[in-house]
Amino acid sequence: MKLNPRLLFLCAWASCLASASALDVSAQSAAIFDEASGRMLWGKNADALRYPASTTKIMTALLLIERCRPEEVIVAPKDIETVTNSSMHLLPGEKITASEILYGILLRSANDACHAVAVHIAGSDVEFAKLMNQRARQIGCKNAHFHNPHGLNDKDHKVSARDLGLIACEAMKYPEFRQVVKQKKRLVTRSANQEDRWMINRNKMLWHDPTTDGIKTGYTVPAGKCFVGSATRNGYRLITVILGSQDWKADHSAMLKWAFENHRFECLVEKGSLTGQAPVAGGQSRAVPALLAGGVRLAVPKDKSISLIQKVEYFDHLKPPVRQGDRVGVWTVSDGNGWSKTVSLIAGANVDPLTTAQRARRAVWPYVIGSAVAVAAWRAVKLKRRSRRRLSFARYR
Repeated sequence: MKLNPRLLFLCAWASCLASASALDVSAQSAAIFDEASGRMLWGKNADALRYPASTTKIMTALLLIERCRPEEVIVAPKDIETVTNSSMHLLPGEKITASEILYGILLRSANDACHAVAVHIAGSDVEFAKLMNQRARQIGCKNAHFHNPHGLNDKDHKVSARDLGLIACEAMKYPEFRQVVKQKKRLVTRSANQEDRWMINRNKMLWHDPTTDGIKTGYTVPAGKCFVGSATRNGYRLITVILGSQDWKADHSAMLKWAFENHRFECLVEKGSLTGQAPVAGGQSRAVPALLAGGVRLAVPKDKSISLIQKVEYFDHLKPPVRQGDRVGVWTVSDGNGWSKTVSLIAGANVDPLTTAQRARRAVWPYVIGSAVAVAAWRAVKLKRRSRRRLSFARYR
């Protein structure tokens, strides 16, 4: 549906952008994200393509959640034992539900579990990688190129820190994902190999920092030490991305310390805020209140101003019946540097169609007004002519 802009204005926010020198990490690439808004707060070589190792599995888990029901049964393919390195030791033909295999993927970092999911969803690792890349583009990733579901080294399998941060923000929107990545261990139910049921999380920050609530470690020799982390403090969550680090735990801790100390968290707009009136054609009301379907919170740096551009767009040709809660447009905020956030606008009231009598009155009313205007104009002209005649008579008396 075509959108027409109705409102455009600038909003200045108090903020700071501390210099890169204020934060020093060993990682070759790194980024910090405000999870609520999806905005990158800081980056080091954030757009450089690097091997992501097992942080790849964030995307695999995201597709599993989006495409499979929790109780859906996944059958390990015949070639499952050919998948190397980290494994939950699935046997050919073994059955396990989507909700249970998710723990194997995100806690134990099981490559064989990723292969089983790829085959279940797409038929092969290659076809599943196509879905991964498609989903990455939908999220807004510009550089990500996945070539397998697990992150085992592949020269064609590379992702940037910025893209991994966007993927992590998207995955953390799902309660089932958040529930899994914050668990230290899980006893899974499986149809075979009953001696191997404990999945232990490789994210050691869960034991060292009580604010940590995710997300995924990764390591291969070419990739180095990688980590996508999450921590929530005072109700606000930040996400860190670390690729090619000498000490991912130290980098993660330093990044969180810098970000939380140098930012405050503001509510840019509240859920239910009125943005204006969306026009409705042929309704008992000519417009309907347009309310924000959700609020937007933003991590705001502390001592330098930036400008945010906000725009309201109402859908063209809205026609009744419009029901309270129906989508009537979108509201977008952006910072001019590539970040934007879009929130749906919903109707704040019902608008019913005109009755036959109302349509008739509305159709006649313009003619009534037109006639009244014409009569008034005629009378004004007549009075003006009469005044001129009186003035002329007075001059020649």
